[in-house]
Amino acid sequence: MNESINMIHSIPVIKERPKMQEQSGKIFKMNKMKNKSKRPAVKNKGAGSPNMNEIIVKFSSYLKAHNIQFRQNMTDDGIPQITMLFQNCDMCPEEVTEGCIFFYDDVMEARVYYSEFGAEMCRTSEKRPELYRFMNFLQARIWPRVADGMDGRLYSSQYLFCPRFYVTEDEMYDITATMCVPYTYYELDELETEDFITAALPDLMNRLSVPIFFILLDKITADEAIEMVKKDLLSFSLLIKPGV
Repeated sequence: MNESINMIHSIPVIKERPKMQEQSGKIFKMNKMKNKSKRPAVKNKGAGSPNMNEIIVKFSSYLKAHNIQFRQNMTDDGIPQITMLFQNCDMCPEEVTEGCIFFYDDVMEARVYYSEFGAEMCRTSEKRPELYRFMNFLQARIWPRVADGMDGRLYSSQYLFCPRFYVTEDEMYDITATMCVPYTYYELDELETEDFITAALPDLMNRLSVPIFFILLDKITADEAIEMVKKDLLSFSLLIKPGV
């Protein structure tokens, strides 16, 4: 298995990835992030409500406080967006996952996905049907739990969100987990929401990386990947298995 994990990290990148500006006060240069701003998005009704703008400021402050690489920009459709880079994902291609948040008038759409290298592996693999079957299992049985990492001293561990897993249909083949959070809910559970998007969800994608890319590399079948998740992941406190 270690040999296969090394294979995931050692396959050469197909195309150069666009470099980002260095974030002030950050440790790493943002040279491993993709720009998702050209994804189709529903236009905002106006220039942005004060509520939305306030939430963007709050989320940006959280990212700065936790030393998470990010940048802010507008999509081609005028949607405010934050793009993030999550380090230390040691089982993922290039050892990172990436994320973005689109801020609409009343709701934010958060996505976490593998690097462009991972997307290229998905694009060139003939085993995507096996991957889709595995993702169907994830939709049915994976329920992530958010935790504060401090034994519940900040907030109790809860099941608050249920992300959707899919491969994008925009010819980029991003393996993605997506969730939508209404601003009214964010204001009720602000820290839990921020922790889930930037910690729990990237950690889950990191844990799922081995079965996902083993499928794409034709190292295991969807059935074997499902058994791997049942054995290795469902025992973690972040996940539950409703039913059998």
